[in-house]
Amino acid sequence: MTIPGIDIFAGPGGLGEGFSSLNKGKAFDIRLSIEKEASEHQTLELRSFVRQFEPDKLPEDYYAVMRESDLKKREQLKQLLFQKYPEKYAHAKKEAWQCTLGSEHFPPEEVNDRIGKVLNGAREWVLIGGPPCQAYSVVGRSRRQEGETGLNPEDHRVHLYKEYLRIIATHHPTAFVMENVKGLLSSNVDGEKIFPKILRDLRIPGTVFRKRKAPQYRIYSLITEPVDFDRKGHPIYTHDTDYLIKAEDYGVPQKRHRIILLGIRADIEVQPNILKPSGPVSLREVIGDLPSLRSGINRSFVRSEQVKKEDGSTKTKRYYQNETDSKENWQQLIQKFRAEIVSMNGFVSDTALKDVQLLESDTGDQFVPCATPTTKNPLFDWYVDKRLKGVANHQSRSHLVQDLKRYLFAGMYTEKYGKFPRMADYAAHGKELLPDHENAESGKFADRFRVQLPDDPATTVTSHISKDGHYFIHYDPTQCRSFTVREAARVQTFPDNYLFCGSRTSQYHQVGNAVPPLLAYQIAVIVREVFQLIEADKTVNVQPVLAD
Repeated sequence: MTIPGIDIFAGPGGLGEGFSSLNKGKAFDIRLSIEKEASEHQTLELRSFVRQFEPDKLPEDYYAVMRESDLKKREQLKQLLFQKYPEKYAHAKKEAWQCTLGSEHFPPEEVNDRIGKVLNGAREWVLIGGPPCQAYSVVGRSRRQEGETGLNPEDHRVHLYKEYLRIIATHHPTAFVMENVKGLLSSNVDGEKIFPKILRDLRIPGTVFRKRKAPQYRIYSLITEPVDFDRKGHPIYTHDTDYLIKAEDYGVPQKRHRIILLGIRADIEVQPNILKPSGPVSLREVIGDLPSLRSGINRSFVRSEQVKKEDGSTKTKRYYQNETDSKENWQQLIQKFRAEIVSMNGFVSDTALKDVQLLESDTGDQFVPCATPTTKNPLFDWYVDKRLKGVANHQSRSHLVQDLKRYLFAGMYTEKYGKFPRMADYAAHGKELLPDHENAESGKFADRFRVQLPDDPATTVTSHISKDGHYFIHYDPTQCRSFTVREAARVQTFPDNYLFCGSRTSQYHQVGNAVPPLLAYQIAVIVREVFQLIEADKTVNVQPVLAD
């Protein structure tokens, strides 16, 4: 039994990848992936094309696309690949739909029609995805200064879950998997906590969409058994955090904490299993076998001054000068910075730091030939594609010269003390290490520069990684840089032959917005078991339980 699936708010396809990987693609058939962003849509389209082939029978032309480092030439090769396999491309083009749900440009009737056509009368199917999460993010709320928990009711993203709900109410999936950030638990709109409201709506979609004769749903945690059931059979949990999945507990090398709900149509008398915890996987274990790279150099900070604006207020104007990026210049800077750092106040101790080994490798590229992953990598079987003979999207960023010194200090400090330095530690060792920023010593962004600890899972990869890499400094001080796209993708558990389309900035954004495919795979196992029980249980009711 191959189960039809629809993926909405799909991003680059992390959930879809996990579901599609089960039983070598034979368990779930993702028939529609809906995403509004152009680069994410291109990534979805290409991956859908890839899935039309047996895993070990991808055409060599696909690897030629992955191995092309020039992005324009890569796009040309991709189009030639699609032309060579027109039927498979037609399937991929039909599956991956660039559509802005909730927009007047894509009315519900059009969305309903598209879903109806791909389902083609199938009654038993699964809906996966999650509404955009920026509105619920605790960090996002802090940056917008909307209070600790309050959301702006005018922000349309707050209500996008109703697009998810509308599809449930209209098309009655057998099951759905809905993902969102943990900030959803503390969010409120106009004083009302939003999470209990979302749970109520998902249980009885007909209370919101009254004309659709929507069935009820039982909403399950994927990590906690219910303590009881109410008189209508809905599971009861003690805490809202019972729905909060900590990805590092399930073999994902990342401390990514997300709300993930499993809804099952109430006419189905099946209680799903829960995820089985596994041992932690460290960052070093999954990215340590990738080629070492040096950071790039773009410019250096010269000075800043306060200038008056038209309204009489002042702003900081900063001046920079361009720098020549070369291995020689980089080596000279690193040697100079290292000498300064080891002589800083309180840094040298009885435990001598190892010498920084200057790298022979350069800044990487959109494809780097190499032998990776190694068989020692605990996720070898998940990442590996032996025909790839290298790694894509592995190119370091260029950094401000002063940031290179901060990165080197942070890496050496972390290597010595086993923790990354806070802003107070930078100040204690040398004021010149502090960035020219109003909040540098305020304590507001004490962890502005974060080294990822090698022997722990990484911290949460977010879309902000597309703006700068300060929160994702490589643990190896000899490399003195932030993560590449591929390193972030390894942390997110994307297979190595998963190619992210678009610019490098867009690639970072896509990786940060995704659900880890390895976690999605484990959820898919549980969802498939539900469908198998339905198939085996001939006593299942055939009439949906409608809302009162």
